[in-house]
Amino acid sequence: MLNLNYATLAGAYHHYAALNPAELFATLGWSDKAGSPGYTHNGAVLTSLALLSASAPLSGPLKIEAGPLAGRTVQNGANRLAAWLAERHAKPEILSLAKGMADVAYQLFGRRGIVAFIQGSGPAGGSMALLDGRNAAAVCIAAEGLHPLEAHFWEVS
Repeated sequence: MLNLNYATLAGAYHHYAALNPAELFATLGWSDKAGSPGYTHNGAVLTSLALLSASAPLSGPLKIEAGPLAGRTVQNGANRLAAWLAERHAKPEILSLAKGMADVAYQLFGRRGIVAFIQGSGPAGGSMALLDGRNAAAVCIAAEGLHPLEAHFWEVS
């Protein structure tokens, strides 16, 4: 089980999330990879960068080529990163989508941690975000258009 600290994760996540795609790619040494399959500015990449910043031994298909995390790798698919977290950190709390995303947002409101919305589109599908206790509704609204099958949540204190 990983020893994750919310403040460390949130600081790194918000740092990388504040960068536009061109800035993020430049920071990671990926400027020449813009538009290449798999190289994207998404929640799985941002969560991967936060996990790496928290010293998690993450492995993934995309190698960071510049900056303080150079040589490390990130996951670009939320489904794949969720599976990695379930194996190496803890089993997630699985939230039913039967009552809709508004109910999921209600269950997540006031909580801090990592949420993944799992899709049936393979390991690269899904979406992922860091919850800060106040952004559950916005995160759920953004994920709703992807038609997730279930939501996985890892509490981080």
